[in-house]
Amino acid sequence: MEQKINGCSTKRPTKSQNPHNKTIGIDPVAKVVSIKKLRKMHLVCLLSIIYIINAAFAHPQSSPQEVGYLLSASPAASIWWAEGAYKIMKNGPAPRTASPGVSLFAARNEYEPFLLVLKPNQRLDRVRVDCGPLAGPDGVVIDPSRISVCHVGSVNVTVPTDEAGAAGEWPDPLPPYEGPFTAWPGENQPLWITVFVPADAPAGDYAGRIFLSAGAWKFEVPVSLKVWGFTLPRESHVRSSFGTSTGFMRLYHNLETKEELEQVADLYYRNLRDHRVAPRDPMELYPMKVSVKGVGWRGGEFTGELPHSGKRAVKAADDSISADVEVIYENRIPVTPGTPYRMTWWARTAAAGQKYTALIQGYNAEGVWEPAWNRLSLADGSLKWKSDSIEVAGFAPETRSVSVHFFPVFRDGRGSATGTAFFDDVSFGPAAGGGNLLSGGDMEMDPAGMSVEVDWTEFDRGARRYLDELGFNAFDLRLEGLGAGSFYSREKGIFAGFRQGTPAYDSLMSRYLGQVEKHLEENRWLGKEYIYWFDEPDPKDYPFVREGMLNIRKAAPRLTRFITEHRPGPDIMDVSEVSCTIFHRVDPKIVAELGAKGREFWSYLCTGPKAPWVTLFIDHPAVNLRLWPWMSYRFGLKGILVWEAMYWTSHNVYPEGRPQNPWTDPMSYTSGYGTPYGEIRYWGNGDGRFIYPPNRNVGVDKAKYLGGPVNSVRWEILREGLEDYEYLWLLERAVRDAPDGEKPLAAGACELLDVPAAMFVSGQEYTKDPRVILEHRRKIALALEALAKAR
Repeated sequence: MEQKINGCSTKRPTKSQNPHNKTIGIDPVAKVVSIKKLRKMHLVCLLSIIYIINAAFAHPQSSPQEVGYLLSASPAASIWWAEGAYKIMKNGPAPRTASPGVSLFAARNEYEPFLLVLKPNQRLDRVRVDCGPLAGPDGVVIDPSRISVCHVGSVNVTVPTDEAGAAGEWPDPLPPYEGPFTAWPGENQPLWITVFVPADAPAGDYAGRIFLSAGAWKFEVPVSLKVWGFTLPRESHVRSSFGTSTGFMRLYHNLETKEELEQVADLYYRNLRDHRVAPRDPMELYPMKVSVKGVGWRGGEFTGELPHSGKRAVKAADDSISADVEVIYENRIPVTPGTPYRMTWWARTAAAGQKYTALIQGYNAEGVWEPAWNRLSLADGSLKWKSDSIEVAGFAPETRSVSVHFFPVFRDGRGSATGTAFFDDVSFGPAAGGGNLLSGGDMEMDPAGMSVEVDWTEFDRGARRYLDELGFNAFDLRLEGLGAGSFYSREKGIFAGFRQGTPAYDSLMSRYLGQVEKHLEENRWLGKEYIYWFDEPDPKDYPFVREGMLNIRKAAPRLTRFITEHRPGPDIMDVSEVSCTIFHRVDPKIVAELGAKGREFWSYLCTGPKAPWVTLFIDHPAVNLRLWPWMSYRFGLKGILVWEAMYWTSHNVYPEGRPQNPWTDPMSYTSGYGTPYGEIRYWGNGDGRFIYPPNRNVGVDKAKYLGGPVNSVRWEILREGLEDYEYLWLLERAVRDAPDGEKPLAAGACELLDVPAAMFVSGQEYTKDPRVILEHRRKIALALEALAKAR
């Protein structure tokens, strides 16, 4: 299949050209074969040659592969380096290929990592690492503050993710170097060192040194850096969504206040920005506040299901075992101290004899609730409507107002009771007469008399920080009243007490979403939002999803609808602007066809796919996450998604008060989807976990951590892939903008946009050798420089 990229004809592989490319081993060296020569060979010869190459260079998992370049081999230690594209195992051999120093290439505004490995022959105590400046053209230096040093920590995999994984110590967390450490004999002690090239750094060659020492032992590592003459854009051209649960932040950082949580969350979001990905919901702590005036009641559903009188009653359904669901009258009712009052109502319950609770709460003149002034009735429910009441001889002298609450079950404070009840014809007033002080007790409110108001104060504060300042290009727009669900279960939406499918719901949602659309447009945020309200529908869910999507479109036609699909195709794509498909079910043909109609495709990784596909797991080859953005570019995908970046514990396996420690247990355990509490099922090592909490002894260490997260090898390698994507994006534009006199040069550069089969031919047939990627990136950089000089 052929596609056009800004006038360049490129060929997309449509079937395997490398069926024997095995995935065994850790980053095995794969031989690079000239694509031009291969294309001239007969297909049978090609397959035979590739089979021989793979057989020669593939090794079993138990045989560590030689990677990197030897800097020194002395009686004290071997020192070597490798590009920041590998997972260096503790027992891996030092390389035999010698190198005079570390050699790096990077654009401006790019992070370029490398591994510096110390393998002592004897114990070395108090090992220190010091970075000197990188001196460049005309006396310009890259300051050591732009160079970060981290240890490469390991996690102990006890249950491999799949047949491609293996038990043992796997490198992943990257705790920052904070001072002298002990290097143990016979073990690789890798350091992950990252150079950030400032956006204003002059192009050219830079040189510096890294100093290692341990007592009398010293070694200097020469470092050379070539800074290309182009700059990576500040904004990312891959849209993304990575879950960042602030609940996990609060728990693992031992935070107590909202201000502390905001401070820590901001550091996490800055970390994501620096890695060119966006948090799923950066406004989680800054929600819009929606209120509907004139409804009368909050927390229940207005229903025509056998009301006591009129057309409606209010339904309260408590299906939570951890919260008390209640229906609340939205206004405080003024009362006079010493005056007797009486509240009456009608109720029926879904189960005969079901206990339900009615409550009157008292407040002082300042509006402060005083629990001692409560008046409560615990009643026996009935399948038929039954009247009940609360008589109040007189409230406390300080009482100035009251609120009215109904609970469908016994209120125990823990929320363990469940059940459903209906309430109607509620009245509250002086016992001696004087009318009903509670309006709307008959539940017959007219939606035409209601108004929807949105307070944007907090939302705008978060959006200006994270959309305008940090520049995130996508965010999950959390809206009230939408339905929710997945292939496992689903529920229709309720807004202001009115269920989806009723005229009142449609009218109120239209007023609400219209305000949202207008506000985003006025602040230039429209188009960055996506509404992610349903997850992975099965065909049985399509009518439900279609109804919900059309409701959004009817109310706000320019808001972006989003859906994750594990059954990709046009069945649901016609009612969503963005479709995010699990990676191994991406069909480039469908992407191209629907993309031409203005639809946008993303892909996601999670517990699936597993080997031999590109994956996100700790115990899989390092190259996987670097190739994901390359494949996204080649297949026409515009975004990437991972359901969570910090899934540190499963409440299904680890009970409350004893959270999982991701530093010692790398497995992500299944939760939800009907999994019984206490049952152990595996999603995979590192699924939904790219960053680590700084607290390494959660549950025991109660210190307050106000810093940001700890990165991982996979997190850094994903950033490298996203920076590679920017190389491709820049080359596209350079080719497009090339002057007429440079069309031959542009045509040659355009060939580099056709990612070679030596890198990959599909999501499951790809090289495990990162040098293939590095070499192609270098060619793109040279082409960008050549095109720039030709202007």
